[in-house]
This record gives sequence, C-alpha cells and structure tokens, in this order.
Amino acid sequence: MMTLKNYLGFLGSILVIVGALSPMLHVPIVGTWNYLDIDTVLASLVFTLAILGFLAALFKRPGFLRFCGWALLVIILFTLVAVYFKVNSSFSFIPLKKLAAAAAKLIRYRWTGWFVMIVGAVLMIAMGRKDRKADIEVV
Repeated sequence: MMTLKNYLGFLGSILVIVGALSPMLHVPIVGTWNYLDIDTVLASLVFTLAILGFLAALFKRPGFLRFCGWALLVIILFTLVAVYFKVNSSFSFIPLKKLAAAAAKLIRYRWTGWFVMIVGAVLMIAMGRKDRKADIEVV
C-alpha cells in the first residue's frame, strides 16, 4: 500500500525535474537557460538523483530518499552560488568597472526554476524522515 509520504516523495522528485527544465537565467541575445544550459554535468547529476529519489519513494526507502534530497539541495545551492560568482566575474575583461557591473546586471535570474527545485528537494528530505506514528494509508 502506498502512503501519503510516498506520494509526496514522488512529488518532490517531479518538482526537482520540472524545476531543472524550467528557465533559470535570462541572458540577453542568447535567451533563457535551464539547468542543462548552465552545466550539463551537474544537470545530469541532478536528474540522476531525482530519478533515484523517485525510485526510493516507490520502493519505500525513506533513508535513501532523504539522502537524495540532501544531495540535491547541496548541489542546487552550490550551483546557485557558482552561477552568481560566474555572472559577476564574466565581464572582468572590461577595463571600466562601472561598465563591467552594468553588463553583469543585464543577466537576469529566473527564480521560479530555482525555487521549484529547492522546494522539491526539501519535500524529499521531509518525506524521508522516519516517524514513530503510523503513516496515513492512501487507497
């Protein structure tokens, strides 16, 4: 029997995948970038952990679901910090600091994708906890 925690674990995994495929940065002239456009290696790792979290929820492995959620949260926050530093240092070749800062401000963050991924990872962490109370059965 599937419990509510399993369904919410599925939902967390799906939210991480949907968030990774949604726009995360808007670069002028180039367009919007999702996680795959930002870094393919990290995106592959995120997708793999989301699928493993989905399988952990399917096979009722709350410890592994919690591990996948924590790993995803660390990778997402690492990527967010790395993108921030990359955006602010991308135009360091411009000799005028005000012009370089203005060019860096042209790149806009699309916070919806980041927020959806973080909510999905936190949901996976929360559903991976072991409670002493009986789980609610969903028919």
